Amino acid sequence: MTSKFRALTHGAVAAAALGIAFAACAQSSQTSLAKEIGDAGPQAGKSFVDLSVGKATYNTSCGNVAGLTCSRGTTSYSLTAGNMITDNVGIELSAMNLGKANVAGGSVIARGINLAAVGRVPLGDTFAVEGKVGPTYGVTHVTAATESGLVTGRASGVGLGYGVALDVNVARGLHGSLGWEQHDFKFAGQGRSNVKNVTLALGYTF
Repeated sequence: MTSKFRALTHGAVAAAALGIAFAACAQSSQTSLAKEIGDAGPQAGKSFVDLSVGKATYNTSCGNVAGLTCSRGTTSYSLTAGNMITDNVGIELSAMNLGKANVAGGSVIARGINLAAVGRVPLGDTFAVEGKVGPTYGVTHVTAATESGLVTGRASGVGLGYGVALDVNVARGLHGSLGWEQHDFKFAGQGRSNVKNVTLALGYTF
């Protein structure tokens, strides 16, 4: 896959997240759905907290020395808190630990904080599609075997984060979601590179 095609793909996903947010803004002017099971999901004036576990995939270099281990995938964790301004539009803050992946005889670690605008479009009383987009402040640390030729060290910076998710109302106050997101991080010696994350979350609305 060429870098140009990847850029177009990432742009399309970001545009989709923004599209969901704009659609949510339009829908927020309509009558709010306040069904019994609908009370489980985020609603206007309510706050929520989500705990998620996922599978993060790094797109960093593995070096070019045969025999050195390289595993781009790892387990991720995140804690998110937010508030719905309307039934369809909100804001959230996430603390993320995207785990440690093996790379060229060493490891790569990324952690970050993401502040995002959230758009939520209900699909009936049980499901909803969500999109989010906003800045991510990230800190990374790369270690590697000397013979790998990779630059090691720490780096930090602000990049773009965005994602989409399918939300389901479980019971009053409880909701779950299956999501996909991507965050751009700065890595020592490699410039910016993205980390993709597939998440499974359980949340509580109050």
